[in-house]
Amino acid sequence: MAKQIKQNLKIAGWQKVSLIDYPERVASVIFLAGCNMRCHYCHNHKILDSRQNQLSFSSVLRVIKQRLAWVDAVVVSGGEPTLYPNLIEILRYLKDLGLFVKLDTNGTRPSVVREVIELGLVDYVALDVKATATKYPLVTGMAIDSVLQTAEYLKRQNRISYQFRTTLSPYLNHADLLEMGKMIVCGAKTWQIQQCRCENAYSSDDVRKIASQLERYAKHIVVKGI
Repeated sequence: MAKQIKQNLKIAGWQKVSLIDYPERVASVIFLAGCNMRCHYCHNHKILDSRQNQLSFSSVLRVIKQRLAWVDAVVVSGGEPTLYPNLIEILRYLKDLGLFVKLDTNGTRPSVVREVIELGLVDYVALDVKATATKYPLVTGMAIDSVLQTAEYLKRQNRISYQFRTTLSPYLNHADLLEMGKMIVCGAKTWQIQQCRCENAYSSDDVRKIASQLERYAKHIVVKGI
């Protein structure tokens, strides 16, 4: 069982039960505040400031313990969880409960992603791949270099399952998505394409057409949000 939890461990929020955030598992979702990107379509923009980590992690873990009969996984999301200084500590508590753990990340801290995988603290990683190299600053406010390092590491390693995820921002055209498939995603196990919750979003038919054109770049293409 989990060790005694330090009182200074805080999180931004959590979702008690999710059937869609961890493939084929019933999960709780923990949100850690703070992010180094500023994506225009972010649906968690209220927790971009790390000062939003105000909820006691110990109280959340107490409820998760009570639900172990039907919740078998936890997703650690954000914000960007790899920026959180106590990430490893939180992951250890979750693994001590025998839970499957998934990490959602923007990939800008490849050394942290590598560390938590090689320490055996996560079972699944979802990496957001947001744009082509030239459009990364436009979409996220950051360069792509560190994300490429994380993508290459995930494709090389064979310890855990992973997926790449792309939100179909209106800033991305069909040519951009093909370039992302060729230059970033190519050879990945799973590429999830998801609808953007924003104005001028792609239609459901367009999303399906795009997904069919991307099948050559990943073993599995998953479409979400249509």
